[in-house]
Amino acid sequence: MAYKNNQRSYPLPRTRLRSPIALLAFGFSVLLSIVAMTYFLAERSRVNFDSAISTRDQRTAAVELRNAVLAAESSQRGFIFSGNEVYLAPFDTAVAQALRWLDALENTVDIYPDSARLVDRLRTLTTEMLADMQTLIQLKRDRRNAEVLALFRTNRGKAMMDEANVFFSGLIFAADDRLTRGVTEQRANAAWLRTVTIIGGVLIVIVVGFAAASILSQTRNLATAQADLAAFNADLEAKVVARTTDLSLANAEIQRFAYVVTHDLRAPLVNIMGFTSELEAGVGELVAALSCLPHPDGPSDALLKAAETAAIEDIPEAIHFIRSSTRKMDDLIKAILSLARDGQRSIRPEALDLRSVIAASAAGVRHQVLDAGGSLTEIVLVQSVVTDRIAFDQILGNLLDNAVKYRRKDRPLEIIVRAEREGDYLSLSVKDNGRGIDARDLERIFDPFRRAGTQDQPGEGIGLTSAYGAARRLSATILVESVLDAGTTFTLKLPMTHPVAEGPIA
Repeated sequence: MAYKNNQRSYPLPRTRLRSPIALLAFGFSVLLSIVAMTYFLAERSRVNFDSAISTRDQRTAAVELRNAVLAAESSQRGFIFSGNEVYLAPFDTAVAQALRWLDALENTVDIYPDSARLVDRLRTLTTEMLADMQTLIQLKRDRRNAEVLALFRTNRGKAMMDEANVFFSGLIFAADDRLTRGVTEQRANAAWLRTVTIIGGVLIVIVVGFAAASILSQTRNLATAQADLAAFNADLEAKVVARTTDLSLANAEIQRFAYVVTHDLRAPLVNIMGFTSELEAGVGELVAALSCLPHPDGPSDALLKAAETAAIEDIPEAIHFIRSSTRKMDDLIKAILSLARDGQRSIRPEALDLRSVIAASAAGVRHQVLDAGGSLTEIVLVQSVVTDRIAFDQILGNLLDNAVKYRRKDRPLEIIVRAEREGDYLSLSVKDNGRGIDARDLERIFDPFRRAGTQDQPGEGIGLTSAYGAARRLSATILVESVLDAGTTFTLKLPMTHPVAEGPIA
């Protein structure tokens, strides 16, 4: 894209926008990568942390279970060797703790299924060892020392305790190994997180640097383009002013030409009409003279009869057609002169009291409406508008005259004039129930000397043309909606305040 001024091209810097957009896209992708990597490492850390907690719980349960069993065994041995009940004081507590820690150890099996076999065996061994301890305690209390000694000599308790210690050691060793590996993975995660953060920070700094440089370059380019555009606009504005002046002069020349042509055409037309009147008077005198002549019988009688027919019938008929045509030409020339004068008239915006202005225009046609048995309703919802009074009256008068002229004879005429505000515009509509306009004729009804429908009403076909031109000069538009044989609505969309300063309208 480019614009030209005096053979110089000023390209708009659209292509340069790709550089900062690409940098922003790259920076966004880097940021997303950092976020994704950070989330991944954080998730790994969470998993390692949960595993460490579970491992710690399993290791604690195994250690505490072993300590509780050893405490119970120590209490039981002290009682058996001494027979003193004081040694049994911690026994019941140690048994209860052993059972509680055994349940806690079993709860870790869901997390570490590979330890299920060890935990099951530990429950069996622990239950049997505690049962044997209680049996020995009861035998000692019953003073059945021989049976107690026999049970000790079987070494059953020692064998079960040795086996339990193997399982305890296996669980504790496995837990320590998992904790070591978890710590190693956590350190690796931390190292990766530091690396990703450093690399991401460097990349973001680079992206920001390039983006700042690109934006500065883009700003300089835009400033240059704006300066060039300002120069171009200044030159363009000067050209527009010059062209507008030329068009105004040309338009004024065309209007003067139309005025001169119509004026010069009308001068001979007036002469024709004047001589036609004299000819008509002369024919009248000839007819009167012929009526006084005698009517002898003879050869000259046929010639006299023909002269009388020409004077009484043929010449008046020709004069009638000449006068009708010249009258039509005179009306058309007057219409052209009226259009030319409207184009030369200066506009005079002023605050109009809409209610009184519309009432005055309606009064001009109200008697015709009432004589036809119809009605004319005024609905004015806007107090005032700033525009040219003459042009406004001309538009409204033509629309009302059009509604009255093209009414239907078979029903009472109804006209509704409605004025309301729509934003910054006045909406003035004239609605009737007359003949309506065929859809094929809607596009040409504003053309000069073009009339739609049956031509049974007097006029030159410039009423709507004049209204349309006046609306254009007021920076307004006229819209039309019509249904054949149902009626027509003309709507004027007029600015509430005229935007053009006082002066001639081209």
